[in-house]
Amino acid sequence: MKKICSTLIAVLSLGLVASLIGTSCSAASPSALTVGSWSLSNQDFTTQLEAFADTYAKANGSASDLHGADGSSWATSFTAAFLNDQLSLQLARIDAAQRGIEITDADRAAAQKLLEENFTSSQGGSYFADLDPGYQKSLIEGLAAQSAVISVLQAEGTSDEALRRLYDASGDKYKGEQVCASHILIFAGTGQGQSTPTDAEYAQSLAKIAQIQSQLKGTSNFADLAEANSDDSGSGANGGDLGCNPRGSFVPEFDDAAWTQPIGVVGKPVKTQYGYHLIIVRVRGELTFDAVKEDLASSLKSNLTELLAAELANVAATVQVGVDGRYGQFVATSGTIISPAGSSSPSTLARTMADLAGSSQG
Repeated sequence: MKKICSTLIAVLSLGLVASLIGTSCSAASPSALTVGSWSLSNQDFTTQLEAFADTYAKANGSASDLHGADGSSWATSFTAAFLNDQLSLQLARIDAAQRGIEITDADRAAAQKLLEENFTSSQGGSYFADLDPGYQKSLIEGLAAQSAVISVLQAEGTSDEALRRLYDASGDKYKGEQVCASHILIFAGTGQGQSTPTDAEYAQSLAKIAQIQSQLKGTSNFADLAEANSDDSGSGANGGDLGCNPRGSFVPEFDDAAWTQPIGVVGKPVKTQYGYHLIIVRVRGELTFDAVKEDLASSLKSNLTELLAAELANVAATVQVGVDGRYGQFVATSGTIISPAGSSSPSTLARTMADLAGSSQG
């Protein structure tokens, strides 16, 4: 997927429960979206959609997937996602103002640079300048505000109040019995799990795991060793963190170890179809806030999108939001906009504006 697809729209698809759907403008309205005193007229909305579609077509060869089945009207998933983008940007601006955060020219310049880099075709040309000027300004101001708010949230992030917001915004993520674990994996052979490794390949994997195990200083340097050595590059980049998962989420040997080995210590090497693992279990059982508070704090950087979503949902609860019912529905519980048909976030939208704001934090 080309980069412009990735930054198409800000859809905060965070698994928040959409149990209350408010259509404060259920019929046609002079404004496509109102957020407090700010509004986006239907005319400006149409202009922005058309400009974006032109830009999208330049980067992708066609904009047909933005249209409905008839080929002429806009797909409601697209209009809802587009409005959700504008909503999240405006909520961030309101939040920044309420917090007394000053948005500097340097913030705006950094936001514009990110946008120019992401509105890019596979040939490397940036199409950001081709967007409607009003839309450009809205994106720059909103993204700058989101980045500034995220910086403040990071600074506040380890407070009980901030972590509680993140926990509450996680929906069913922490419901039921779960295990929070990290691991270091050394592949046996290719490590793809599709063919059984040979005894010699397992022996090589075990020898390297034993070498890593000998470097452990209790658990204090586990994350550093995972980052430096684990063949699971995804979790390795996060110090081996696999997050919190229900029973049955892993291959049987790994799952058994995660649910039986002592908590807070590095267990014996575990053999699976992929190779050998060193596992440390941080938390296991019913994941109350107190049980996962430290885990939330340690994974804060990877949860920036969720943290911002929780913040903006709180802001949305304090302002009047109106949506033209032809284009989307406002979800009060999450402070987001979904398709009029009640569908969830468009699956074609791979990244969110919140993700983009988070990427500016390094």
